[in-house]
Amino acid sequence: MTIDTHRMTGAAYLLDKSAGISSRMAASKVAKQWGYRKFGHAGTLDPDATGLLVVLLGKATRLSRFILSFRKTYSFGIQLGIRTDTDDTGGAVLEKREVPLFERKDILKVIHNFTGTIRQKVPDYSAVKVNGERAYSLARKGLKPSTPVKEVYTENWKLEELIESRILLSVTVSSGTYVRALARDIGNELGTGGAAFDIRRTSIGTLNIEEASMKIDSAGSLLNMPEVLRDYNREVLDEPQCRIVSHGGNLKGHQAGIVALLDKDDNLLAVAEGDGNILKPLCVFAGA
Repeated sequence: MTIDTHRMTGAAYLLDKSAGISSRMAASKVAKQWGYRKFGHAGTLDPDATGLLVVLLGKATRLSRFILSFRKTYSFGIQLGIRTDTDDTGGAVLEKREVPLFERKDILKVIHNFTGTIRQKVPDYSAVKVNGERAYSLARKGLKPSTPVKEVYTENWKLEELIESRILLSVTVSSGTYVRALARDIGNELGTGGAAFDIRRTSIGTLNIEEASMKIDSAGSLLNMPEVLRDYNREVLDEPQCRIVSHGGNLKGHQAGIVALLDKDDNLLAVAEGDGNILKPLCVFAGA
């Protein structure tokens, strides 16, 4: 696809976000580079976190909810022996504790307890709303926000390294999981407290950090809309079906779940949900 075609239809840019910049600001820089006024991103990274940020441009901003559902993989460290207000090492230290000499088997045993479906209290410094106000705004005022406890899912834990009071890990998590909270809770389970450092997102579904660029002008990191939905099934429509979908009509189809509907030229016409008999468009791009 040419850049002009991207501007007409929308695109996604895979950015390897650096530390020290918000996801919104990083996405803004990408949008300006590629000539888009409308932009967003799928899955916020904390300013100090690095790694894969899917920047959505133009009409592709409407794909956010479909990408957010993908599982994500992170690498990160846990500094044992401290507890901070932000649950990472960039926050104010609230408490220090002695750290015994752990062995790998001790860490692996605790990690096992955090595998599968677990309950996690959302960090005080987060964007969730508490009584109509962002939790981080309340925390910055010295208040203690009553953040919710939610169910999340984790799998594929790997203990990369154990160096005295520092643990290096990687994990795949469900949407909405806070890595900082995992570090906090694993540290508490070990009896020492813990705070996250060097959080890095390495994949979102099959979108991988190796495809991303730290620069904002790499054509190789610019994906068209069908490419960014490659984790989903797809169906190529004939001309009569294209006309039906362009007006938001349902189609007969045997696929279940989320399906990307394309024309013969590989343009994304709609994203639909199938029940095995009917494909019902959820988001229509044809004619938009």
